[in-house]
Amino acid sequence: MHDHPPVNLRRCLLLGMHAITPFLPGIIPFGLIAGLTPITLGYSWIDASLGSLFMFAGASQLAAYQLLGQESSIWVILVTVMAINLRYVLYSASMAPYLSAAPRATRLLASYGLTDQIYAVCQRDYPLHSWQLSERIAYYAGGTILLWILWQACTLTGALMGQIVPIYWSLDFMIPLTFLALALGTLKSGAHRVAAVVGTTVSWLALDAPMNLGLIGGGIAGIISGILVKRFHS
Repeated sequence: MHDHPPVNLRRCLLLGMHAITPFLPGIIPFGLIAGLTPITLGYSWIDASLGSLFMFAGASQLAAYQLLGQESSIWVILVTVMAINLRYVLYSASMAPYLSAAPRATRLLASYGLTDQIYAVCQRDYPLHSWQLSERIAYYAGGTILLWILWQACTLTGALMGQIVPIYWSLDFMIPLTFLALALGTLKSGAHRVAAVVGTTVSWLALDAPMNLGLIGGGIAGIISGILVKRFHS
């Protein structure tokens, strides 16, 4: 019979908040842009806020509003959003060993709050601790709640400032920097680095592919190359 240390949900909640804190500065300009973009396309601040609440995914929000502004069909919008969010399927499969025993309602809430940032910190920290399920959930919740509150506040602020902020105050460059910071922290082995290089190269070469297929192709190519390198060296 294994002895487990006492459950300390409050400590795990605070640890999750602390782990996500370094990523928050990059969230601020991203959220402001996500709130500002629909305003520039003629939508109201209520539309921008509701979009942020129902679709808690910054890149998808931006793509959806831009396609709506171009009067694209609903099918093109749905396929594009699905393509951008395809990585969350892989994230969920990777997180399943840690959270699959949680109640269904908890897992549904966790799926809504799944982001690149919380995935990165959980994959980094879960293997390092002998946490029970409730402690892993508390850690996840701490980081997710803090990020969610900041994101909603920033998108609302961006929407309300939509008529004030000059066009030349472009913050778009902060979006790829945010994801780059996440990616660099996960390149811990040769397989990871090969996957990153191959995925980036394929995505760049197929940058003009329709429906963001270059992004999907890059992701698949990166995964396959990483698996092959890991098997070859194991």
